[in-house]
Amino acid sequence: MRDVAFYDESGGGVTFSGGEPLLQGDFLLGLLRACKEQDLHTTVDTCGYAPTEIVNRIRPYVDLFLCDLKTLDDERHKQVTGASNQLILKNLRLLAENNHSIILRIPVIPGINDSDEELQQIGALAAELGIQQVDLLPYHKIGSDKYERIGRMNPMPETEPPSEERMQEIVAQLHRYGLTVTTGG
Repeated sequence: MRDVAFYDESGGGVTFSGGEPLLQGDFLLGLLRACKEQDLHTTVDTCGYAPTEIVNRIRPYVDLFLCDLKTLDDERHKQVTGASNQLILKNLRLLAENNHSIILRIPVIPGINDSDEELQQIGALAAELGIQQVDLLPYHKIGSDKYERIGRMNPMPETEPPSEERMQEIVAQLHRYGLTVTTGG
């Protein structure tokens, strides 16, 4: 609360991210309630992979959801993350159907989710759900050396960041769905 004057001036507030904040549902709910008691703006940055019951419990206390979406292809999602995306999509639809403010965040990973077909599906889904903003997060190699430090193999050592030209093509493609698109999130 010592920074509330800054929040008021900047239009900011409290953002819960992680890891995955929904994995600590009860703790998150308590923090969100405390923030709302102080009239603080709240944001939850999530992939949405959590029981819908948790999403339903916290959503009345959240002003903005930053929802990460890696791919709409369930099989590819399982290969890349080890989990189905069906719960993620169910929770995203729940938030949209209940008119929550959502910014869809797409990590753009070459060879995983950067095909024109995939991007058209994402654009169509965002438009269908009434989501107005998409943040594109270009893949980067910043964490590559971390794998070596912790003694693990990098699962994508050959993957290169998308070119600036490709990112601009993706922006243009998503604009066709009436979306506001930013890069770098």
